[in-house]
Parts: sequence; C-alpha cells; structure tokens
Amino acid sequence: MTGFVLRGGLVCDPETGTLAPGDVVVRDGRIAGTAGPGDRVVDVSGLVVTPGLVDLHTHVFVGQDLGVDPDVLGPPSGVTTMVDTGSAGAHLFGAFVRGTVEQARTRIGAFINISTVGTTSILLSGELKTLPYVDPAACRAAIAEHRERIIGVKVRASADVAGDNGVVALDRAREVADAEGLPLMVHLGPPPASLADILARLGPGDVLTHCFTGLSGTPYTERGRVVDLVCEARQRGVLFDVGHGMCGFDLEQARAAVGAGFLPDTISSDLHTYSRDIVGGLPDVMAKFLGLGVALPEVVRRTTVAPARVAGLDGAGVGTLRAGAPADVAVLRVTEDPAPAVSAVLTVRAGEIVYRAEPI
Repeated sequence: MTGFVLRGGLVCDPETGTLAPGDVVVRDGRIAGTAGPGDRVVDVSGLVVTPGLVDLHTHVFVGQDLGVDPDVLGPPSGVTTMVDTGSAGAHLFGAFVRGTVEQARTRIGAFINISTVGTTSILLSGELKTLPYVDPAACRAAIAEHRERIIGVKVRASADVAGDNGVVALDRAREVADAEGLPLMVHLGPPPASLADILARLGPGDVLTHCFTGLSGTPYTERGRVVDLVCEARQRGVLFDVGHGMCGFDLEQARAAVGAGFLPDTISSDLHTYSRDIVGGLPDVMAKFLGLGVALPEVVRRTTVAPARVAGLDGAGVGTLRAGAPADVAVLRVTEDPAPAVSAVLTVRAGEIVYRAEPI
C-alpha cells in the first residue's frame, strides 16, 4: 500500500536529541524507513515534525464532571496518547474503560485512584476525606480485573482533597503500588502530607506531579541551588512531572528550578474541564518551557519518549519516530516572536491524519 511523506520540515527526534531537515514516511499505520514511488508528499516546510505528543497527566473520563473528550482535545493539540491520572477508582474503573478507553481513537493509559470513587470535582468534598473510600483491597481487585489498562496508582495527597487523611491515603496507595508492582503517582499540594513526607515514600519510577506548584509551601531552590531532599529523590529515581492544571504550576518556582539546572522529567498539562481555559493543552505548556530557555529537543523529549517510558509504552514504539513504530506524529508550528508559542498544524494517529489546522 502507498503512504505519505511529511517533507520539508525539521524533524525533532527525541531519542537522539537532534533537530534537522528530514522526511518522515508513514505507511500501513507505521513509520517507514524510506519513501516509495507512490507515496503522496505532504509539504510541511517551516514546521517541526515530532512523534505524537504523550500527555502524562490528563482527565479524560467522559461523563465525569472533570473529564474532557480525548478525541476532541487531543488531535488539535498534537497529542496522540493521553494518560488519565486517577479519574476513576475501583468502583468506576470498568465504566471508564467501556465508556471512554475502548471508544476513543486517542490512545489512553490510566493510573487508578486509590479512592474507589476516583477524582472528585474541585466543587465537591475531596475523594480522600472519607477514609472508607480509600480501600486497598478494592483497588487491588480492580487492578487484577483491568491489569492491561492500568499503568500505576494515583493519590492526591493534599489538604484540599484529603483533609487530615493525606499521609494515611498516601501510605495506602504505597501499599497497593508495592503489592502490584506498579509506580505510584502523587499529587503535590497543600500539607499535611508535605513535600518531605511524600518524597520519603517515593522510589525509582514513582512520579511526583504538580512538581512546580506554589501550594506546597516548599521551594525547590534555595540561594540558587536545588534543595537536598529534591536532589536526593531524583538520585534514587523519583520522577518529576509538571501537571500544569489550574494551580499546579508556579512560573517563578519553575524559573528558579530551571535556572538551577533542574528540569522536569516529563511535561504534562493536567487538562480537565476546569483547567482547559487556563492551560489550553500540552503545546501551551511546552511553550512556557521554551520561554524559560529549555531547548526544543529537550521539551519534545519530555512530551514524547520520556512520558511514554513512564507509562510503559516505549516498548511498543510510542513516543518515537523509529521505523516500525506506530505512525503517531505531530506537526507543530513553533514561533518565538513576540514570545515562544507552539501549536499543532497536523496530527497523525495510527497512520491516519486525524487533525489538520490548515491546508498543507
């Protein structure tokens, strides 16, 4: 079968860290090594070609009040893989799978919430304030039933969600993650459950999200250097995720950390019903880090192959442009004047163009 060639753009390869002119060939739903005589040429001159973006922190449980539709918001932002971070707990995970995951064209991975009721709206009482919902046995039973869909355990260990139960909920989530051999993602917010409490319980492959929030009361830097507990956590393999959202990102905290040489491992949007008018999508967060002086290949790596590895999808070729990988591709317009901006022009999912912003 013939395919098409994205030609004339700059190819940003997150595995090699290169940004150079080149072709990306799509055929039979995969990235092909070379173009064939019948392949259609798509001119992407002046644009940047990357793997389809992987957003490690989203809420896409359609029908839940936080949930946005992944097929409505993913393709226009160049995102081909969205990881839902705890929208569903044990009581609702089956409904999430049947109603959203199995219906969406966008690839979806999921962290299961330690609370059986999943993530509750900011307008409601937090899901951890009622401890009987924080049920390790129910969570493990749901993991056993949906093992192929679940990539980790999520807990929002902050005062607005947990009240005084933050540390207890954190420990129960840690118990489940350890028992099931899964990574733990922890939402950082107001204490109790301080940054020190959380990092002390995280190990290799675990994720601290909202890592640059201003709500924790604990800065990452002091007198121009990264504080010891953050350095020590990174050294033992804890991963730091942006999770921008409504109030999960403080620009000055991020600026100080980047200035001290501390970059997040993954850049994500925390896109949900209440944040979509604030954050817009993953390209908006990428632009903020370009504005902080992070090079485009580093930003792309943190929005493609790096989150794919956290989600356990890198072995399937997600987040790469290697020959034979799934043909998930984003074509981005990256501008610098008057300020850095990133927008998706074309999105390819499984070899098919699912979004086109303009004729190209």
